[in-house]
Amino acid sequence: MREINLETLITYNPWTVRPDTQLDDVVEQFKALGLHHMPVVNDERHLIGMISETDLLKAQQKRRVVLVGSGGPEETADFPEVVADVMTRVLVMAGPDDSPRQVLQVLLAHRIHALPVVESGRLIGMISCRDFLRELSYGELASSRDPVSKILRAVPESIEPETRLDEAFLAMQESGAACMAVTQGGCPLGVVSQRDLIRARCLAMEEAGEDLLPTQLPPVGRILRRATPIRPGQRLFEAALVIIQEDLPAAVVINQANRLMGLVTEDDLLRVIHDAS
Repeated sequence: MREINLETLITYNPWTVRPDTQLDDVVEQFKALGLHHMPVVNDERHLIGMISETDLLKAQQKRRVVLVGSGGPEETADFPEVVADVMTRVLVMAGPDDSPRQVLQVLLAHRIHALPVVESGRLIGMISCRDFLRELSYGELASSRDPVSKILRAVPESIEPETRLDEAFLAMQESGAACMAVTQGGCPLGVVSQRDLIRARCLAMEEAGEDLLPTQLPPVGRILRRATPIRPGQRLFEAALVIIQEDLPAAVVINQANRLMGLVTEDDLLRVIHDAS
């Protein structure tokens, strides 16, 4: 079986932003480039922070309105304007000489999806969970041809398509899940992630303004991501391929009756790679 060469996974000279970049400009960059994370650097290209799509979405919410006690909506005076206002300053990073196993340990331990690669304090590249999943999807790594059933756990909690965004978000928070299957009659319709929920809520706030009520939030059935289901006897590399090709947070596993058996998440597959390396 082929082994992973970390050097081939690193994206060198990645897109970056400066700490004084306007957040509106970063939003447009994320949309145009299809990114979810971006390093923040200074003039010497030293890494000083990271900014994610979730950071931007939370900033958008703060820039709308805040409820102060029972006094009703009040405009915020210090809402975030530039990258430095919202970026993550406590950084975890990789070095060019780290092993794939070390990088996977960091990604899994910190529950993050992208890691800057730094040499002598300067940013030289980025590596993401998807880079590892792409390697697994080729079917040439150890354990990549094991059946999906080998890593399936008990049937996870799911939500109905009529569930409102806030209710779905609370359910994920309580269960500690980053994503959930959306089911009807026990049969999966697709998946939805916490990021999907935050993004949809921000969009609803933009459309409705400060008068938005929880009952006006759309149900998750309108924002779910349709997913091609897989069977428990299919191989792990096939689950990775579905996640990559359909840009999903997890692959949906069904039984012969088309009922939900479980989810195979990015983290599940990263652990497989980690344990085999």
